[in-house]
Amino acid sequence: GEKMSKSLGNLVFVSELRQQWDPRAIRLATAEQHYRTPWEWSDQTMPRAAARLEAWKAAGAGDAALEEVRAALDDDLDTPAAVAAIDAAVASGGGVTAAAALLGVDLSRP
Repeated sequence: GEKMSKSLGNLVFVSELRQQWDPRAIRLATAEQHYRTPWEWSDQTMPRAAARLEAWKAAGAGDAALEEVRAALDDDLDTPAAVAAIDAAVASGGGVTAAAALLGVDLSRP
Protein backbone atom coordinates (compact mmCIF):
# COMPACT_ATOMS: atom_id res chain seq x y z
CA GLY A 1 0.00 0.00 0.00
CA GLU A 2 2.99 2.32 -0.21
CA LYS A 3 5.20 3.59 -2.98
CA MET A 4 8.23 1.48 -3.78
CA SER A 5 11.45 3.43 -3.47
CA LYS A 6 15.11 2.97 -2.80
CA SER A 7 14.93 5.16 0.30
CA LEU A 8 12.15 2.99 1.79
CA GLY A 9 14.11 -0.16 1.00
CA ASN A 10 11.07 -1.93 -0.41
CA LEU A 11 12.16 -2.43 -4.01
CA VAL A 12 11.84 -5.78 -5.75
CA PHE A 13 14.80 -6.44 -8.04
CA VAL A 14 14.59 -8.75 -11.03
CA SER A 15 18.10 -10.00 -10.29
CA GLU A 16 16.85 -11.27 -6.93
CA LEU A 17 13.64 -12.71 -8.38
CA ARG A 18 15.67 -14.68 -10.95
CA GLN A 19 17.37 -16.58 -8.15
CA GLN A 20 14.05 -18.16 -7.19
CA TRP A 21 11.71 -17.86 -10.18
CA ASP A 22 11.68 -18.79 -13.85
CA PRO A 23 12.29 -15.61 -15.90
CA ARG A 24 9.15 -16.41 -17.90
CA ALA A 25 7.10 -16.24 -14.69
CA ILE A 26 8.65 -12.87 -13.91
CA ARG A 27 7.58 -11.65 -17.35
CA LEU A 28 4.04 -12.92 -16.72
CA ALA A 29 3.93 -11.17 -13.35
CA THR A 30 4.55 -7.85 -15.05
CA ALA A 31 2.42 -8.63 -18.12
CA GLU A 32 -0.71 -9.15 -16.04
CA GLN A 33 -0.58 -5.41 -15.24
CA HIS A 34 -1.28 -2.63 -17.72
CA TYR A 35 1.60 -0.22 -18.06
CA ARG A 36 -0.69 2.79 -17.56
CA THR A 37 -2.24 1.53 -14.32
CA PRO A 38 -0.62 1.77 -10.89
CA TRP A 39 -0.37 -1.60 -9.20
CA GLU A 40 0.91 -3.19 -6.04
CA TRP A 41 3.42 -5.99 -5.71
CA SER A 42 2.33 -8.63 -3.22
CA ASP A 43 3.61 -11.89 -1.83
CA GLN A 44 1.18 -13.66 -4.17
CA THR A 45 2.41 -12.03 -7.38
CA MET A 46 5.15 -14.54 -8.19
CA PRO A 47 3.36 -17.72 -7.05
CA ARG A 48 0.36 -16.69 -9.18
CA ALA A 49 2.59 -16.04 -12.20
CA ALA A 50 4.46 -19.32 -11.73
CA ALA A 51 1.19 -21.26 -11.56
CA ARG A 52 0.00 -19.50 -14.71
CA LEU A 53 3.22 -20.43 -16.50
CA GLU A 54 2.82 -24.09 -15.52
CA ALA A 55 -0.78 -24.12 -16.78
CA TRP A 56 0.26 -22.56 -20.07
CA LYS A 57 3.10 -25.06 -20.49
CA ALA A 58 0.75 -27.96 -19.74
CA ALA A 59 -1.69 -26.74 -22.41
CA GLY A 60 0.75 -27.76 -25.12
CA ALA A 61 1.46 -26.50 -28.60
CA GLY A 62 -1.09 -24.60 -30.63
CA ASP A 63 -2.31 -21.25 -31.79
CA ALA A 64 -5.44 -20.83 -29.69
CA ALA A 65 -6.06 -17.19 -28.70
CA LEU A 66 -3.50 -15.93 -31.19
CA GLU A 67 -5.81 -13.39 -32.83
CA GLU A 68 -7.22 -12.26 -29.49
CA VAL A 69 -3.71 -11.64 -28.16
CA ARG A 70 -2.76 -9.70 -31.30
CA ALA A 71 -5.87 -7.56 -30.96
CA ALA A 72 -5.19 -6.88 -27.27
CA LEU A 73 -1.59 -5.88 -27.94
CA ASP A 74 -2.72 -3.64 -30.80
CA ASP A 75 -5.11 -1.94 -28.35
CA ASP A 76 -2.66 0.20 -26.36
CA LEU A 77 -0.49 -2.81 -25.47
CA ASP A 78 -3.25 -4.29 -23.32
CA THR A 79 -1.20 -7.11 -21.84
CA PRO A 80 -3.79 -7.95 -19.13
CA ALA A 81 -6.35 -8.67 -21.86
CA ALA A 82 -3.77 -10.73 -23.76
CA VAL A 83 -2.99 -12.76 -20.64
CA ALA A 84 -6.71 -13.24 -19.98
CA ALA A 85 -7.26 -14.45 -23.55
CA ILE A 86 -4.52 -17.04 -23.14
CA ASP A 87 -5.91 -18.10 -19.76
CA ALA A 88 -9.33 -18.59 -21.36
CA ALA A 89 -7.85 -20.64 -24.21
CA VAL A 90 -6.00 -22.84 -21.71
CA ALA A 91 -9.21 -23.33 -19.71
CA SER A 92 -10.92 -24.41 -22.93
CA GLY A 93 -8.20 -26.95 -23.67
CA GLY A 94 -6.38 -25.04 -26.40
CA GLY A 95 -2.64 -24.98 -26.95
CA VAL A 96 -1.17 -21.51 -26.58
CA THR A 97 2.50 -21.62 -27.57
CA ALA A 98 2.05 -19.16 -30.45
CA ALA A 99 0.00 -16.70 -28.41
CA ALA A 100 2.41 -16.86 -25.46
CA ALA A 101 5.30 -16.16 -27.82
CA LEU A 102 3.69 -12.82 -28.69
CA LEU A 103 4.16 -11.90 -25.02
CA GLY A 104 7.77 -13.05 -25.14
CA VAL A 105 7.05 -16.26 -23.22
CA ASP A 106 8.71 -19.25 -24.90
CA LEU A 107 6.75 -22.32 -23.85
CA SER A 108 8.79 -24.67 -26.01
CA ARG A 109 11.62 -24.96 -23.52
CA PRO A 110 11.36 -26.81 -20.21
